[in-house]
Amino acid sequence: MLNRVLKRWTILPGLICVMAAAGASEARGLEPQGDYAYAESGPFSVQGVESLTLADRQRGTDVLVRVYYPNGDGPFPVVAFSHSVNGSKDLFGAVSMHWASHGYVVVHPTHNDSGVRMGPDGMQPPAEKVRNRIRDVTAVLDALEQIESRIPDLQGKLDPTRLAVAGHSYGSFITMLSGGVTVNIGQELNANLGDPRVQCILPISPSGRGDYGMNDASWDNLTIPALFITGTEDQREGRHEGWRMEPYEFSPAGDKYQIVIEDAAHSSFGGDRPDGDAPTYVKAASAAFWDFCLNGAGQGKTWLEDGFIEFADGAATIAFK
Repeated sequence: MLNRVLKRWTILPGLICVMAAAGASEARGLEPQGDYAYAESGPFSVQGVESLTLADRQRGTDVLVRVYYPNGDGPFPVVAFSHSVNGSKDLFGAVSMHWASHGYVVVHPTHNDSGVRMGPDGMQPPAEKVRNRIRDVTAVLDALEQIESRIPDLQGKLDPTRLAVAGHSYGSFITMLSGGVTVNIGQELNANLGDPRVQCILPISPSGRGDYGMNDASWDNLTIPALFITGTEDQREGRHEGWRMEPYEFSPAGDKYQIVIEDAAHSSFGGDRPDGDAPTYVKAASAAFWDFCLNGAGQGKTWLEDGFIEFADGAATIAFK
């Protein structure tokens, strides 16, 4: 399988409205162009590989991924993205292309969710399924040298010291686990399956207590920066109205952010459907967040805390602590 021919594509600047490719000095801490620079496409043209198999030597299996990357000199931070239940590597492409245009390599694994279903007590997947899902993400972070060797444009351009995880729905749970959120799994209570290489996380439509064995203490160990995103219509039957806000509520203070987008429902955030403006706010806030937590750019933090609310103009709110 590792001899698979890569199908490579490029989003040209005329299509994505970006400037000419920039080097590593510009990738670290991009200067905002105007008040809403993070909402605009970044300075890099975007390229990608639709299908690539990475060898996970720990399990003796392969992980199928899709890769979005900037056309530039690097080195670039890497974001692993975990999709929703029974989804695929092809979801959230519009958001990931936005991230790539701002100087991030984004890798989407496809997870095997066969047999995972919503039950009367919410999402309670078998422990083996959860462990395999988070291992898919860890395998991506383990495979940076493979990615560089398989994609010539990226040789020597991935920065193993700047790693993050993002995800939607079930993928947001995996994202939280990767950042140190603990969970009751199998016979193990408050298990920590986190990866110490992960510097920050971005859970979109996160689950609160009750799903996946999460409890009041699950977020106590989440000490890295986190941006939680949900919507006023992002509700789960059988859960209270503020249930998706519990991850932010129960997380300790320190670079924690929560964005709530007006009228956004569970499938509104990734740009996979033509309805709604939610992806606009996801792209802007996440680009600022990555700039802050992966590039060390103070303007990313400032824009989140001072600029986002003006940009959203009532269409979304932000809380931080």
